Amino acid sequence: MTIQDLLVEAYEDTNTSTTNYPYTKALRKLNEVYSEVYRMIVTTQEDYFWTYWNTDIQEGAREYKIEREQTQYVDGEGNIVYVPWIAKVKRVSLIDSEGNIEILKELSSLEEESGVKWYTLKDNHIFLNRTPTEDITSWLQIEGIEAILDVALTDTDDVIFPWHEDLKDFANVLEWGLKAELREHKQDFDKSDRCRSLYEQRKEEMKRYISQRVQCVYYSNIQY
Repeated sequence: MTIQDLLVEAYEDTNTSTTNYPYTKALRKLNEVYSEVYRMIVTTQEDYFWTYWNTDIQEGAREYKIEREQTQYVDGEGNIVYVPWIAKVKRVSLIDSEGNIEILKELSSLEEESGVKWYTLKDNHIFLNRTPTEDITSWLQIEGIEAILDVALTDTDDVIFPWHEDLKDFANVLEWGLKAELREHKQDFDKSDRCRSLYEQRKEEMKRYISQRVQCVYYSNIQY
């Protein structure tokens, strides 16, 4: 199903015409609802959208760009690798994957010597406070909170909360939010209130699910 298919269903259910409420306006509203649900999830449990990406350290390079949009590339084995858009950086780490202990110690020793962080975050970039003296395949790892992107009419509904298949059961929360707006625009306030009530109900169900899911993951990781 595409996003436009979703709009068509909402229009049919609410007897709305594109003359009175164009798809462009409905798409803006849908993205507003999508963002509202995302903020609700982050407020409930920020780490639900925890993600990371890695980049190689390069000789002489002190500046590394933080990806602020979803991108993809093909790795050396021909696999498509997705790089998520990180909205909020929570931690930057040096990951030793091939035994490059000395060079990693050199990069991070500034913090041990003076208490100054070995890197600086500024806008969309990470600046190392010491210059790497060689290329190393150890990775600079950036961890943070994954963001979402606005959806387009031609997108499939898979773009809604990508990489979170467990949220697909709650996909209709966006439809109820949109239907509430369509009903209200027609001044059908009783049915608008009903749609909004269902929208809020589904959001509460999502909150409970996410809270329980995170607790289950936490307890499953405890070593007894």
